[in-house]
Amino acid sequence: MIREINYDASAEMKGGFPGIRKLGAVSPSGETTPFVFRDRLYRMELSDPSRGTDSSAPACALIRDRETGEILSRFGEGCYYHSLYQEDGVLYVTAALSKKPALWGDTIVLFESRDLVSWSRRELFRNPGWRYFNTSLTKGPDGYVLCMEAGGPREEVGVPFTAFFATSPDLIRWSMMDADKGYPRHRYLGGPWFRYSRGYYYLIAVTELPCARYTNYVYRTKDFDTWEIGLYNPMLMPDEEDRKISPFAFDLSPELVRQIRTGFLSSNSDVDMCEYGGRTLITYNAGNQLGFYYLAEAEYDGTIDDLLAAYFA
Repeated sequence: MIREINYDASAEMKGGFPGIRKLGAVSPSGETTPFVFRDRLYRMELSDPSRGTDSSAPACALIRDRETGEILSRFGEGCYYHSLYQEDGVLYVTAALSKKPALWGDTIVLFESRDLVSWSRRELFRNPGWRYFNTSLTKGPDGYVLCMEAGGPREEVGVPFTAFFATSPDLIRWSMMDADKGYPRHRYLGGPWFRYSRGYYYLIAVTELPCARYTNYVYRTKDFDTWEIGLYNPMLMPDEEDRKISPFAFDLSPELVRQIRTGFLSSNSDVDMCEYGGRTLITYNAGNQLGFYYLAEAEYDGTIDDLLAAYFA
């Protein structure tokens, strides 16, 4: 049985709300991972011309130079919800293999590159009957842990969506963590970002609020049995700062810029982040979960480890 630690009126907030500054819209893309490679800042972006409305559209992942907007490579066709992890100069991207006509799938695929251009591909594992969406990979003291957002089977998931986990010592051999450790079954949890830091596994994920509003909550666990909810949630909420256009914006059509300026904003979702220039660069999707979305950036003055710990101070 999963135990959840929430807070009551006696809780003290000694650290203060973490200061995150929104920088503005940068791309029309979906789920994204920012990363530094050979001292230069890049983004891996989900490119989908149909914006999630047509599974036959040629969706893929792309690598973009954050400063120039140059696209170095495209890969990951046939998959969706790509997520990047980097270790020792090697880039690893996990994704759900789409089970057409759906965008989700029961198979997780791994892409690998050492130069941002050439990508190998192999199947990590298949779990028949499951519906996987977003994934996020991290490395802890006992090996790799993959977090997977699942929407089925219903008897395992409960309220879609729920986070489940798989472990590996080497990114080759995989074991599914007991499905009883799925978290949380009683409410929506989507678009997970997952990271091991200072003795905890941290999870940032989308929470559905009343009246079709979406935001991000921060959680952490040491053992996947007990989860703490961060004191300073939610992490990001839609506001007028989402309507800014960043100087690092590329490929924003006039129509999308018009939507950014005047469209209905009800969602900040699918957070990812990296460290660059002594700060934490955060990417997220703004929009409304009704077909209108775009990629935006924010930043925090400090390391990722410090940012995560600040939600529990």
